[in-house]
Amino acid sequence: MELILKNDDVIHLLQSIKETNSSYTEAKEHEIKTFASSQTPACTLVMCCDSRAHSTSFTFNPENNFFIVRNIGNQYILNQGCIEYGVRVLNTPLLIFLGHTGCGAVKASMGDYSNLHSSIIREIDHLALSIKKSDINSTCSETVQWRDAVINNVNQQVDLAIKDFHDLRNDKSLAIIGMVLDIDNSRGEGHGKISVVNLNGETDPIKLANHDFVKSFFA
Repeated sequence: MELILKNDDVIHLLQSIKETNSSYTEAKEHEIKTFASSQTPACTLVMCCDSRAHSTSFTFNPENNFFIVRNIGNQYILNQGCIEYGVRVLNTPLLIFLGHTGCGAVKASMGDYSNLHSSIIREIDHLALSIKKSDINSTCSETVQWRDAVINNVNQQVDLAIKDFHDLRNDKSLAIIGMVLDIDNSRGEGHGKISVVNLNGETDPIKLANHDFVKSFFA
């Protein structure tokens, strides 16, 4: 047999794709048929492409509910066209930016990343500009600075989107939300816990916690 890959430890992963897909189609064939010809998602979701951050952390049914855009650092500018498509063509009433603690892209943007491949540098450059605009307390521990940079990056992405979708915001047809998936528990709310950090530009934790809209889904 022709050698395709030196590391054959991943064969079990490939096998699981087929096995899982068989179970998926068996259980959801009828549902799939209902959206086979068109999609009607309710949310355009911008996530980091980190392998630890997946839709399984917040939904059991992502199909036809989430129009998902992924890149390093859950950035707006890198996939602006995809996001515009979700919001303006698919007319999703929700645009969510989901960052995560322990984000390697954010960490890289906080230091010297000049030794990385040029294509990676180009993508982190946008992130570095976002991080530099944010207010991070340099007297805090490295872990706290990293955590705060993740949150501030989400806020920067929300701000960029608010500017481009101000018309939809003005007529209340779009809500732009920033969330953080706490993978490493640096926010102290539990490993894997998701929290709202921004709603249409509002970032005050107390105001968010008491906001009727936020309480309607994150009480």
